[in-house]
Amino acid sequence: MPRSVDHGESIRLDNLDKYGHSGSPNGVMTAQGDSQTGIHKRSVYEHNGVAVCSQKRALFIATIVLSILFLVSLIIAYAGPQSDCPCAGEMPSNLDEEGGYSGTRNVIPIATNNEIFPWNSLRLPVFAKPSRYHINIHPNLTTLDVKGQVTIDFQVDKESTFIVLHSRNLTITDKMLTDRKTRLPITRLLEYPPAQQIYIEVKEKFRKKVNYTLVLRFTSRLSHELEGFYLSSYTTAEGEKRYLATTHFEPTYARTAFPCFDEPQFKARFKMSIFRDRFHISLFNMPIINTEDAGFYMGTGLLRDDFQESVEMSTYLVAFVVCDYKHISSQTAKGISVSVYAPPDLIPQARFALDTATSMMDHYEEFFGVDYPLPKQDLIAIPDFGVGAMENWGLITYRETSILYDANETSAAAHQWVAVVVAHELAHQWFGNLVTMRWWNDLWLNEGFASFLEYFGVDHVMPGWNMMEQFVLDKTQEGLSLDALTNSHPISVGVHDPTEIEAIFDTISYNKGAALLYMLEKFLGQDSLRSGLNDYLNTHKFGNADTKDLWAVLSKHANQSIQVKSIMDTWTRQMGFPLVSISKEGNTVSASQTRFLLTPNPQKQNLSHPPSPFNYKWYLPLSYFTDLNPEEEEIVWMNMTDVKFEVANDVEWLKANVNQSGFYRVTYDDEMWSAIIAAMRRNHTIFSPADRASLLDDAFTLCRAGLLNVTTALELSLYLLKERDYVPWATALQHFQAWSKYLAEAAPYRLFLQYMKHLLGPVAHSLGWEDTGTHLQKLMSSDILVSAVLRDVEEAVKDAKQHYKEWMTKNVRVPPNLREVVYSAGIKYGGVKEWQYCWAKYNTTRIPSERKLLLKVLSVASDPWILQRYLLATLDRDMVRPQDVKLVIANVASNPEGRLLAWRHLRAHWTALQGLFGNGTFTMGSLISSVTSHFATEYDYKEVSTFFRRLNVGSGVRALDQSLETIQLNIYWVRRNEEPLFQWLTNYLSR
Repeated sequence: MPRSVDHGESIRLDNLDKYGHSGSPNGVMTAQGDSQTGIHKRSVYEHNGVAVCSQKRALFIATIVLSILFLVSLIIAYAGPQSDCPCAGEMPSNLDEEGGYSGTRNVIPIATNNEIFPWNSLRLPVFAKPSRYHINIHPNLTTLDVKGQVTIDFQVDKESTFIVLHSRNLTITDKMLTDRKTRLPITRLLEYPPAQQIYIEVKEKFRKKVNYTLVLRFTSRLSHELEGFYLSSYTTAEGEKRYLATTHFEPTYARTAFPCFDEPQFKARFKMSIFRDRFHISLFNMPIINTEDAGFYMGTGLLRDDFQESVEMSTYLVAFVVCDYKHISSQTAKGISVSVYAPPDLIPQARFALDTATSMMDHYEEFFGVDYPLPKQDLIAIPDFGVGAMENWGLITYRETSILYDANETSAAAHQWVAVVVAHELAHQWFGNLVTMRWWNDLWLNEGFASFLEYFGVDHVMPGWNMMEQFVLDKTQEGLSLDALTNSHPISVGVHDPTEIEAIFDTISYNKGAALLYMLEKFLGQDSLRSGLNDYLNTHKFGNADTKDLWAVLSKHANQSIQVKSIMDTWTRQMGFPLVSISKEGNTVSASQTRFLLTPNPQKQNLSHPPSPFNYKWYLPLSYFTDLNPEEEEIVWMNMTDVKFEVANDVEWLKANVNQSGFYRVTYDDEMWSAIIAAMRRNHTIFSPADRASLLDDAFTLCRAGLLNVTTALELSLYLLKERDYVPWATALQHFQAWSKYLAEAAPYRLFLQYMKHLLGPVAHSLGWEDTGTHLQKLMSSDILVSAVLRDVEEAVKDAKQHYKEWMTKNVRVPPNLREVVYSAGIKYGGVKEWQYCWAKYNTTRIPSERKLLLKVLSVASDPWILQRYLLATLDRDMVRPQDVKLVIANVASNPEGRLLAWRHLRAHWTALQGLFGNGTFTMGSLISSVTSHFATEYDYKEVSTFFRRLNVGSGVRALDQSLETIQLNIYWVRRNEEPLFQWLTNYLSR
């Protein structure tokens, strides 16, 4: 946010110079090549002085140390309760203080009072089960102090002298334990920060089936990071800064707000009491039932809100907010109250989300056949929010751009985004909240289902948007892209510590999970899927389930005619996917399956690494149609085998994986590729838009893998001169933009940009400058014209620059779906004055989607000086909110003029960025990917690997490995294709 909204236009680029030499603002230390962890390790292992002692003394000291170590090992082996560990997995010995892994030292678990911490597992013991929490909490939004008390009712399944629960960054000030009758003395309370656990020991054993109550008082501080219980702020239309306290607990941050059993299988009921000022309101998962004066001892002017007790739910779904928002409300057909909360002047932008949520709730209740179990559903806009939204049961939190929509100001793409995110989070109210995965290794059960149902739900509410056509573009293709790397992971993957858990909130869990469910729906049938989901939800409601529970129910509803578990295990328990190779001889078609892998050297690839329980074979529904009957879809099952089937003798070609509904790629023999390309260039409409997108996606990706000549992909792309549909063009543009990045330092670069201009010219001309048409036409118009402007298509650039000039000098309104085009032209082909005008608009607009768009287009400047100062602005949270930092850096990195600046910025300010986001969040991994994965030279690879080799990147480890693998792919792709690409482009463009 700007420091002064009223003077947004007075903010000068030159003001950013103050960060150029003295580090980041707000007292945040900038990086000098070391992470905080690296600095800490140096302080442990490096010393300025040199200690010298005699040989006898050294021998004596060594003997004493070895004796102590032996004694300690005996204590650990026999004294603690760890031999009774009923949970899976022990705490790795190399866990560091942040809950991550340290490869430099072994750790004996030592509590904060220097006693040995008796519990040695990252997982909590399962014999203690909470049934109810009562939380009292008072966040002071002035001092940022938090005072709280949690009362936990629990029982134990076996006799024990101890319980273990989670706590992180909380100071426990008082404790009490009772059996509902008498107070029981606590003999020890130990804290072990590396595992984020506390250990409570009693003299007499806890007895089975006895009701116990633990009361803990604690203090903490509101966090400035976007996790746990944290502080956020917004600026009113009058320029006044207002504060709110809000929560984000998924996956392991509830323990930072109150002591708890912070694992998803420990479901319990929650009661809440929140102390607040009179000018604030408070919100919780459940409705408020009583408000009264807090009493003199809490301070004057405070009120206490008491909330209705919740249903049984996991700790990560608890949410509470203290703010001064207003709201609008509606009701579902069954009388559930639905409300949207936002800052008062943004309430008019909340109407679309409210209407969509109300309709979607009715649709989901009818589709699942399971009633929504809470009395209300609140949706709230949070100014500072790390992810798109969070599905807290009954109180869903959203980033402002994910919930607020202005029909006169918001583009079709941003409009769709709001609908999709609302649908996603509401789907979670059943999948994730009502039925929750037992452990995070089955995260995909939550996120895959919600990512599938979001498109399914919006398609029902907005049938004209063709959402399932877009599903292929946004889910299937995204999932296929990442899952082709050797550093991918199975969709159901073992995770243990918070860092590992954060790392799997990725494209595999979300998009591959969704794509597999889409494929499942196609071969199972929607009726069987629907009845199975109804059974699954009713069987496991208010409880936990895992993947095999879902497969068992779906098999039952397919009348056991399809063994769902056997089929789907090959997709969830091994990473990757198959490449189906099609060849035809006479009337016999042969289809073989092998693992598809993007690898720098196709001749030396190891398709069996890492080992798979199914040896990288899949149960695969191969769908296809032929040129003789394009309307009739056939299916042949490949049961972890190759297959042969017959077609008519005069079939010229067949198109496999109809509408890209299966999660696999297809290649054809040379003769069939030629026939398909000829058919596409002759009359592309015999293929559906999704099939055309599928052919483009497969061809360009096979070329990237070295399995198809670059000239074949280019010959196919020539049909785009006649293409006028959104999904095929969006697919093509993704591949073209990737190629332009890889080729940035290669000989064919300029020729390839010229070829892109050649393809874009006709379609850009046909679209024109009227913001009209269907939803998909508006999406396409924006994408095509933006690409045309950035690739210097003269006609598009001329028109867009003129629109920008009229907007800047005469305040002529630009239609929402043309704004990215117009703003991009003004910034790219303008100078400081044009950039400054957009920066001022960013600081003054009250439309969240407009702010996001302006942040994006500000990064397309051609002047490196401007881009450098823009990057420096990300170090000041008053200029660029922390949640938007990645957006800015990633877009500067995608700008040819800014890619090296972004990489330098990431290195120079790594420590500041790490402090901003924390090592445990997936933001750091996505930053690494967005800044480095387009590099394509050996020098760049060496620079990236050398820089990160000595840093602890936390949950970004997998993203770093994937980025390094991608850089190697880029290097080999350019090396392999530079010459033939140059020759083909030279020949074609000289015609």
